[in-house]
Amino acid sequence: MAHIPSAIPDLRVLRQFLAVAEYGSLRKAAETLQMSQPPLSVAMRQLEQSVGAQLFVRSALGVQLTAAGIVLKAESEKLIAHGVRAFDMARAVGQGELGEVRIGFITSAMVDLLPAALARFSSSHPRIRLRLVEGVSIEVASMVDEGKVDLGVLTPPVPYPVGSAHFQVARDRLVALLPRGHRLASRKVIGLNELRDERFISFSTTRVPAFHQRITGACLEAGFQPQIVQEAAHIHTIIALVAGKLGVALVPSTAAHSARKDVIAVKISDRSKLLDTSLEVVYMEDALTAASQAFLAHLKAPGSAPKRGA
Repeated sequence: MAHIPSAIPDLRVLRQFLAVAEYGSLRKAAETLQMSQPPLSVAMRQLEQSVGAQLFVRSALGVQLTAAGIVLKAESEKLIAHGVRAFDMARAVGQGELGEVRIGFITSAMVDLLPAALARFSSSHPRIRLRLVEGVSIEVASMVDEGKVDLGVLTPPVPYPVGSAHFQVARDRLVALLPRGHRLASRKVIGLNELRDERFISFSTTRVPAFHQRITGACLEAGFQPQIVQEAAHIHTIIALVAGKLGVALVPSTAAHSARKDVIAVKISDRSKLLDTSLEVVYMEDALTAASQAFLAHLKAPGSAPKRGA
């Protein structure tokens, strides 16, 4: 804590001094402050003793500031203004009107869910700064666990931090992503087993294991082992590899519908639950700031989250 000399007057005394300086009269200042004049006179004499200089020139016409008094008046006004601002900012932070929200997110959350949510929240809470950190689902969960972000938007299943809370904000379903000109690209719906002879671009085994296992499991349910020729952690890389005709992929429909023009998204008719995906928000409830609580309430509001899929 910064050392504060005992001779420094408190804000109440400075407010009294500013009233005397403004009215040029101890009587008028006392009336404005709703106090009697003698205690005000004593407070001003003690203030001069603390400063070690004469602040007023007293006469029958009232009081006028000395050179020292003029300096103290200017600096006291700044100090009072800073004090008011400090209280206002602290109150705003406590009420969730000011502050920062740190959000960890996976790439697919930025396709549909987050852009609209961030825009609406920024409009209604302009004094709250939003700081975004991208990662895959496992990394986002770790960020929440380590306190690097206030909340994370990810796709389960992943190991959630001990003591965390979570809720679903969007549902989705995997679709087949094919390069334009592919033999199945003109179809509206295909069976997953129609891709049995294709090369697959899949999510990384180590960085996105849940999606990798989900895709492999769905293919096995359809009667074949997918021939995975390339893995990637981020959806945009997978889309680019499909566009380059290195293979086909299974990706969330939200990401597929916003993909490049040289790839085609086709629905899959299989009823496998492994093709169902979702976005969830995870957070440590006890560690939430008022600003973070406001953002969570915004995400939980009815109609705030899109629902996709077949």
